[in-house]
Amino acid sequence: MLTGLYLLATWLRFLKKGAGLSPQKNVLSFLTVGIATLFWPLVLPIAYVKLLDATASQS
Repeated sequence: MLTGLYLLATWLRFLKKGAGLSPQKNVLSFLTVGIATLFWPLVLPIAYVKLLDATASQS
């Protein structure tokens, strides 16, 4: 969970420095980072289980 918060803070700082973004793209970027931060704790374990299943079926 701490990793997610750290990545969120890093990306938010990066997006605030983005001078070339239009206001609409800026909002979309913030939404994308927010959604990704919320869902990575769910997606990561699912992807890991699928990876384990794939390697188990190969051996």
